[in-house]
Amino acid sequence: MNRSCNPAFLLSRSRVAVAGCVVGLLSACGGDDPAGVQAPTVATAPATAAAARVTTSLAEPLAPLVADDGSLMPASPRSVPQDRAARTRAGRYASPAQAEQMEQALGQDVLSVNIGCCGIEAADLAVAIAQGLQAAHDLPRTAPVLVRGADLRLAAAVANRLSDEGYTQVWLVTR
Repeated sequence: MNRSCNPAFLLSRSRVAVAGCVVGLLSACGGDDPAGVQAPTVATAPATAAAARVTTSLAEPLAPLVADDGSLMPASPRSVPQDRAARTRAGRYASPAQAEQMEQALGQDVLSVNIGCCGIEAADLAVAIAQGLQAAHDLPRTAPVLVRGADLRLAAAVANRLSDEGYTQVWLVTR
C-alpha cells in the first residue's frame, strides 16, 4: 500500500504539522518566557438567565421606591403593567430588583405578600397574611408592602384592597 494514501500516515503527518505550527507561534510570541506572556482573557456569555439579570442590574442603576426624605418616588415606566386591568389605583409599581433592594435595606420592616393561585380565596388569604405579618412584627400601616403574584390582575386587586384598608405604601411587583 502506498504511504501517501494511508489515512493513519496522513493523520500522523497533520498532527506533526499542527504541533510544529504551535511551537513556532509560541516561540515567535515569546512563549518560552513565562514572565513576558500574559494569559489571554476569554469573553464568555453568561451561563444562566440569573447571571444575565445580575449583569443587567449592575449596568442599570436602580431608582429607589422611597426618597431620602420619606416621600414616595414615581414608578418607572418599565414597571407599569401593559395590561390596564393589572394596574393599581395608587399607581405604585416596583421591579423585582427594586423590591429585593427594599427588602435587603429594611429587612423585617417590609411586608412581602405572595399571592398563590387562583381566585378570590387566594386574594383573601394574601390580605390576611399581610395583616398577620403586620401584627406579628408590630408594624404601622405605613410600613412598605410588596405584593407579588403570577396573576398580575389578582395581585393588583390585592394591592388595591390593602390600600383601601389603610396601608399607605403598597407596591405591585411586576415583571
